[in-house]
Amino acid sequence: MISGIQNPNKVKVSIMGQVYTIEGDASGDYIARVAEFVNSKMEDVAHGLTNASPLQIAILAALNIADELFQVKESEYMATDEIREKTNMLISMLDEGLIGDVFSISGKQRQHL
Repeated sequence: MISGIQNPNKVKVSIMGQVYTIEGDASGDYIARVAEFVNSKMEDVAHGLTNASPLQIAILAALNIADELFQVKESEYMATDEIREKTNMLISMLDEGLIGDVFSISGKQRQHL
């Protein structure tokens, strides 16, 4: 067996009443959870649109999922940016405090000379 090659998992899932066999490197549980998530999103869309085709439902569900992903990424970016700003501020404060302490120590040492 060649190292680094994984055997793909095959999982049967049901999405909107259709059974699909999904094959992937992720665990079977993970694949099933992702499929349940997609099914849930599609059912949410389908309940709001009585005459929509499966393709329309899939596209609208995909747009909803993409919107959630974009919002999470934007929120993550904002949080990361805020953390970076606060970290830089704390580093500056520490630098100023340490430099001030060094000057104080240097002055005291000179007085003893």
